[in-house]
Amino acid sequence: MVELWSLIRGGFLRGYRAQTLGVAAGLGGVADALAQWAVGDLSLISLIRALSANWALIAGGFGLATLGAKIGRTAPGQSVSDIADKALRR
Repeated sequence: MVELWSLIRGGFLRGYRAQTLGVAAGLGGVADALAQWAVGDLSLISLIRALSANWALIAGGFGLATLGAKIGRTAPGQSVSDIADKALRR
């Protein structure tokens, strides 16, 4: 039961949720088109057309994975603007 709860909470990728979601979204846009092309349902031109139709999902997913944006928890008494100032100074 502890292993299941750990998996639900994020498992070993717990601190990398943005990266994991980005890679999953990016690969999801590519995987379907590549699978159809691999089994012969799509020609090469159709593959390129299918990838260009999903370019926003692919680029956004891999962009999120690259960015890996994380937001830290605020300490008691610390305002959100202090966190933004620290993030901008990095």
